[in-house]
Amino acid sequence: MLLGASAALATAATLPKRGKRAAAPVAAKPADAVPAAAPAPLSSATSLDLERFMGLWYKVAKVDEPQDALRTRERYEFLQRYDGGVRVIATSYDPLSNRWDRRQDYMAPVDAKGAALASHYQLTMPVHFSISRFGPFGVSYYVVALDPYYQWAVVAGPGPKSLFILSRRSDLEPELRASLEQLASSTNRLKAPLHWAAPDQDPPPR
Repeated sequence: MLLGASAALATAATLPKRGKRAAAPVAAKPADAVPAAAPAPLSSATSLDLERFMGLWYKVAKVDEPQDALRTRERYEFLQRYDGGVRVIATSYDPLSNRWDRRQDYMAPVDAKGAALASHYQLTMPVHFSISRFGPFGVSYYVVALDPYYQWAVVAGPGPKSLFILSRRSDLEPELRASLEQLASSTNRLKAPLHWAAPDQDPPPR
């Protein structure tokens, strides 16, 4: 009898009491979302060495202007001339006509009044360039920011809303893109969103 009573008491102790429900498990709180890291700030060179600026550049981002909104796969090759100026070979592709466009221009650094500079080396930033195809009259471009290692450049002009980014590489990491957008905004010349080009490593036809 004692054994039977003890077993009954043990069974009763394990049963839930009437009128009370078992407590529901407490849901774990979701972890706080990690905020996106701010783009790493980029520093610009204080001067531009024209010789180091020479070579091939890809136009990796731009504010679309009506006259060149359709141009893709844009690149510039800068070649220094014997007189200190620069020959510019610009190539781009028009997907509507399935045609490459290739043109040559002449570029020279000038002062605020448009007069040619006596020295073409170690130009103080921002650098004002005049680019012309025919005759002495040209349009103005400004290199407003430049990588100290000459891997990217932020260029404004020729229109009041024109701004684009040049790079030695056509494919840039998302972090670098974000930093370049932040830098372009800090120049107070970015008037519209930048449109980034697709990577392009294939050479244009000669």
